[in-house]
Amino acid sequence: MTNVKKWILISLLGVVSFIYTPPSIKAEEQAKHLQSLINEAQPGTTIILAQGIYEGPIIIDKPLQLEAKPGEEVTINNTSNKPAIQIIANDVTLTGIIIRDEQVKKQPTVLIQADGVLLDQLQIHSGSFGIMMRKADYGEVRNTSIVWAGKGAKRPIKMSDKGNGMDLYESDNNTFYGNTVIAMHDGIYMENSDNNLVEENHFERLRYGVHCMYTKGTVIRHNIGRLNITGAMVMAARKVELSNNQFTKQSENVNSQGILLFDAHEIMVFDNHVEGNRVGLYVEQSTLNRITNNSIVGNFIGLQLLDAENNTMSGNQFIGNVASAESRNSVNNTLDGNYWDTFQGIDLDGDGKSEISYAINPFFQSLVKAKPGFQLFFQSPGMVFLEGLYQSQREQWASDASPLMQPTGNARFVISKQTLHHSAIIGVLLLCLSILIIYTGVRKR
Repeated sequence: MTNVKKWILISLLGVVSFIYTPPSIKAEEQAKHLQSLINEAQPGTTIILAQGIYEGPIIIDKPLQLEAKPGEEVTINNTSNKPAIQIIANDVTLTGIIIRDEQVKKQPTVLIQADGVLLDQLQIHSGSFGIMMRKADYGEVRNTSIVWAGKGAKRPIKMSDKGNGMDLYESDNNTFYGNTVIAMHDGIYMENSDNNLVEENHFERLRYGVHCMYTKGTVIRHNIGRLNITGAMVMAARKVELSNNQFTKQSENVNSQGILLFDAHEIMVFDNHVEGNRVGLYVEQSTLNRITNNSIVGNFIGLQLLDAENNTMSGNQFIGNVASAESRNSVNNTLDGNYWDTFQGIDLDGDGKSEISYAINPFFQSLVKAKPGFQLFFQSPGMVFLEGLYQSQREQWASDASPLMQPTGNARFVISKQTLHHSAIIGVLLLCLSILIIYTGVRKR
């Protein structure tokens, strides 16, 4: 065959091949069939999604595994007012999927109403609640990020308008591991939900990082919370464990705390690091709690006890706080063997503990309760002087019977000491400015 004939034959084959090549399916066309794929799949099927954008909302009503193909970016995009994904069947798994549900609305991005659901390595961009669980038990959310991305609101969005990252109601025995929640309302909110594990999560720029309401048996450990209003809020709860968490820089709000216990009972709070907050540890109307071996470092107020009774505190270290502790109407608490860096004790027998007790003077808290305006004079020389004169009913004050003479060595600074030093200077300058304004105003009259 001559070269000319070969060239003509190859050209004809190329034209035929071009004409009869099947058209490729675009991601937009694939998207229309996602719900159909789910509907047609047999229970227990694994559906592996190729790279592309798939449209929501979808409903999963049978046991399935919905996975992104490894190494490829799979996005479910939802612009409706319905949940992007609703799961109403047990034993469903979602893995490696990006969910964009940015319309500001009331319905959550992912709604789970079934047991044994696993969400793994999801990226959720939400304009509502990230993950909502209702009567959903024995599930797991792990290695998932939830970020506020609300669009389309008719007015500026406030924190109170946002949904929670993970929101549980009557959902027990679930595990939340290795997740990140940023700029939502609460990081994880649990109400009437028992025996849930919250471990190694990161919570940032929220109201409460972890929020327990009417729960028991909750375990909150090895989490990091920073720049929230409150790191962990335990309210109307029993038998909760808070351990080995790190809550820092909760200080931008007048109600900021590292750890807050309110109407909380039989709570175990141990080995936590609480630093750079307005109040490190806040305990109100709470009883029978054990608070041990925590580092309360560099806070404005280390500890506040308000109407708290029959709690046990030992082995805690209060270092570098502007005020170590405040107390009001808190009796029958057992404080023993804590370290207070502002206290100078006497150790006669060399056991490392002071023979002189450390008493928490309730004068300032009682005064502020009667006249809130006196908060302006917190730690002012005059207030410290008056507090020293106040010795009424000393036997009822919260007191550490045997405070440690030296820190144990476990305490550390996460925030640089220079940052804390600058914060203290700013605080003093603001206090002086407030006093000057008050004094100038009085003189003008």
